[in-house]
Amino acid sequence: MDKAVIREMLAGYAAANAVIERERAEWLADLTQERALEIARDLEASWEASAASHEGLDRLEPWRLEAKLKVRRAFEALARARGLL
Repeated sequence: MDKAVIREMLAGYAAANAVIERERAEWLADLTQERALEIARDLEASWEASAASHEGLDRLEPWRLEAKLKVRRAFEALARARGLL
Protein backbone atom coordinates (compact mmCIF):
# COMPACT_ATOMS: atom_id res chain seq x y z
CA MET A 1 0.00 0.00 0.00
CA ASP A 2 1.08 3.54 -0.70
CA LYS A 3 2.28 5.47 2.36
CA ALA A 4 0.05 8.42 1.44
CA VAL A 5 -2.99 6.14 1.37
CA ILE A 6 -2.08 4.72 4.77
CA ARG A 7 -1.61 8.23 6.21
CA GLU A 8 -4.96 9.33 4.79
CA MET A 9 -6.63 6.22 6.15
CA LEU A 10 -5.16 6.77 9.62
CA ALA A 11 -6.22 10.42 9.54
CA GLY A 12 -9.74 9.30 8.63
CA TYR A 13 -9.82 6.90 11.56
CA ALA A 14 -8.54 9.63 13.89
CA ALA A 15 -11.24 12.03 12.69
CA ALA A 16 -13.93 9.35 13.03
CA ASN A 17 -12.70 8.56 16.55
CA ALA A 18 -12.99 12.25 17.47
CA VAL A 19 -16.61 12.31 16.28
CA ILE A 20 -17.42 9.10 18.15
CA GLU A 21 -15.80 10.39 21.33
CA ARG A 22 -17.79 13.62 21.10
CA GLU A 23 -21.02 11.65 20.64
CA ARG A 24 -20.08 9.38 23.55
CA ALA A 25 -19.41 12.38 25.80
CA GLU A 26 -22.79 13.88 24.85
CA TRP A 27 -24.52 10.56 25.49
CA LEU A 28 -22.86 10.19 28.89
CA ALA A 29 -23.73 13.78 29.83
CA ASP A 30 -27.41 12.99 29.16
CA LEU A 31 -27.32 9.57 30.84
CA THR A 32 -29.64 9.40 33.82
CA GLN A 33 -29.15 7.14 36.79
CA GLU A 34 -32.35 5.28 35.86
CA ARG A 35 -31.11 4.61 32.31
CA ALA A 36 -27.70 3.52 33.62
CA LEU A 37 -29.40 1.04 35.95
CA GLU A 38 -31.58 -0.21 33.11
CA ILE A 39 -28.48 -0.80 30.96
CA ALA A 40 -26.76 -2.58 33.85
CA ARG A 41 -29.81 -4.81 34.39
CA ASP A 42 -29.93 -5.62 30.66
CA LEU A 43 -26.25 -6.57 30.67
CA GLU A 44 -26.73 -8.73 33.76
CA ALA A 45 -29.76 -10.42 32.19
CA SER A 46 -27.77 -11.07 29.02
CA TRP A 47 -24.97 -12.61 31.02
CA GLU A 48 -27.35 -14.82 33.00
CA ALA A 49 -29.20 -15.85 29.85
CA SER A 50 -25.98 -16.72 28.06
CA ALA A 51 -24.98 -18.94 30.95
CA ALA A 52 -28.13 -21.00 30.37
CA SER A 53 -28.24 -20.69 26.58
CA HIS A 54 -26.87 -18.55 23.78
CA GLU A 55 -29.87 -16.23 23.96
CA GLY A 56 -27.83 -13.57 25.76
CA LEU A 57 -25.60 -13.09 22.75
CA ASP A 58 -28.64 -12.19 20.66
CA ARG A 59 -29.54 -9.46 23.15
CA LEU A 60 -26.18 -7.80 22.55
CA GLU A 61 -26.66 -7.63 18.78
CA PRO A 62 -28.48 -4.24 18.83
CA TRP A 63 -25.55 -2.70 20.75
CA ARG A 64 -23.05 -4.15 18.31
CA LEU A 65 -25.05 -2.76 15.40
CA GLU A 66 -25.30 0.66 17.06
CA ALA A 67 -21.53 0.78 17.46
CA LYS A 68 -21.08 -0.04 13.76
CA LEU A 69 -23.63 2.59 12.79
CA LYS A 70 -21.82 5.23 14.86
CA VAL A 71 -18.60 4.52 13.01
CA ARG A 72 -20.42 4.68 9.68
CA ARG A 73 -22.08 8.00 10.60
CA ALA A 74 -18.73 9.42 11.68
CA PHE A 75 -17.12 8.50 8.36
CA GLU A 76 -20.11 9.88 6.47
CA ALA A 77 -19.91 13.19 8.38
CA LEU A 78 -16.19 13.37 7.68
CA ALA A 79 -16.71 12.68 3.98
CA ARG A 80 -19.42 15.37 3.79
CA ALA A 81 -17.19 17.87 5.63
CA ARG A 82 -14.42 17.21 3.10
CA GLY A 83 -16.83 17.54 0.17
CA LEU A 84 -16.53 13.92 -0.85
CA LEU A 85 -20.28 13.30 -0.66
